[in-house]
Amino acid sequence: MQYRLIQTVEGRMLRTDGEMANAIVAFEARGYQHTGFNRNTHNRAELQGQPTFEGLAGPMWDGDAIRYEDWAAYRALSE
Repeated sequence: MQYRLIQTVEGRMLRTDGEMANAIVAFEARGYQHTGFNRNTHNRAELQGQPTFEGLAGPMWDGDAIRYEDWAAYRALSE
């Protein structure tokens, strides 16, 4: 399974893709602290048990990846 991280840097949205097996290390290297795992049984099966991070919205299903967005990207994409 792949992850997709959408971040806002200097007003621009940047996308990073990678393997979910490396998500915790990769996100912590970017300053997002791992806070646990998604246990919401109302989410689709692909999202259950996926890591959660302080400062990021997600996990979200993106069709072919597990997506995370920083809050600025989330607000911009949700408008």
